[in-house]
Amino acid sequence: MSKLKMSLAALLTIILVGMFGALASAEGVTLPTNVGTVDNFGNTNTHKTHGNFQNNTNSCANCHSTHNGENEMLLMKSGELELCLSCHDGTMGFYNVKLPSEAGVIDSHEMSASMHNVSSDLTENAAPGALNNKSTGTFECSSCHNPHGSANDRLLNETVAGKQFANNYNVTIVGYTETITKLNQVPIGTKGLKLNLVEDNSTPELQAINNSTTNSGLKIYKSNGIYNKPADGLTQTQVYDYKLNYSEFCAACHDDYLKNRENGPRADGVHYTHTTNSTKQGRSCTACHFAHGTDITLLKDTAGKTIADLQAEKGWTETQAKNYMKDVSKSGSSALKRFTNMAVCWACHQSTHQIANTPGTTNYPNTTDWQNFKVPGGDYSGKSIIK
Repeated sequence: MSKLKMSLAALLTIILVGMFGALASAEGVTLPTNVGTVDNFGNTNTHKTHGNFQNNTNSCANCHSTHNGENEMLLMKSGELELCLSCHDGTMGFYNVKLPSEAGVIDSHEMSASMHNVSSDLTENAAPGALNNKSTGTFECSSCHNPHGSANDRLLNETVAGKQFANNYNVTIVGYTETITKLNQVPIGTKGLKLNLVEDNSTPELQAINNSTTNSGLKIYKSNGIYNKPADGLTQTQVYDYKLNYSEFCAACHDDYLKNRENGPRADGVHYTHTTNSTKQGRSCTACHFAHGTDITLLKDTAGKTIADLQAEKGWTETQAKNYMKDVSKSGSSALKRFTNMAVCWACHQSTHQIANTPGTTNYPNTTDWQNFKVPGGDYSGKSIIK
């Protein structure tokens, strides 16, 4: 297993922030109690493993062994994945990366599973679309995440594959034309990405933590992904910056996939593709892909339906739903996609759904509102969930 590369920023995404509280349990998990009872301010202590350490911290001992480490970084485990999953597999950390989330799911072996493979010895420059990415660093959790803390949500690194990704932009939109100018890099320590985090009150245990008045403000959050429209406290300019920076974040490794003009040619000057450096709906990397990975339980069809939805709404058996949803690509990998096969194309390009019944035919004579036409049996409402 590869060694911890503390100089690297960890890759998309996302292993999620592992904050521990002084309550007895969360999601049925017993939390560590090897912390003092009072913090720097004289309040009831809150145990935070990653960053923002208190002066009486014992957090170092969660990951490092002073005399008996498994490698030169004195890690408690032999490698990053083993170390991170010793908490983030649901046994200790609030955030279980083996369960589906907005980041996707990691280390799954369900049908059509694919993921950012941090259990191999791949180098960062082996990423698909790596043209100018020359980093020889080993691809691990820390390629995207900083285990000691970060200004960015979910411990996202501020420098990935040796490149700082966060910038300010000027965006001008006139009709369908979008002009983007990169202004300057934001300083290290400034939030370059802002995820739409909301309190996770999905279980009574998590709700109790979030409502507690004795945990020094500790809250457990879930992510709804990157902000893609103005929200409380955000200007439109900030939303544009965060969205563009997300593409820059991914492009630190997948640099040839970063497009900065409409239908622009690849760096080799030959091929054309969707631009990903855009503020438009459906043009960010995470519109089509999960950061951690995906499997058959997460994949959606064009209508935005999952296996669970099909079983509940159509009365299908699990076998029917899985056979319908499985990715049939020759590679056997769903490429971290949110939508099965190429269903993501139909979710956006709804004007292509006319197939046999086109405007002006006997079956569909009205040529004035053809955009509202749906292929019989189809339900193409998925565009509303494309980010």
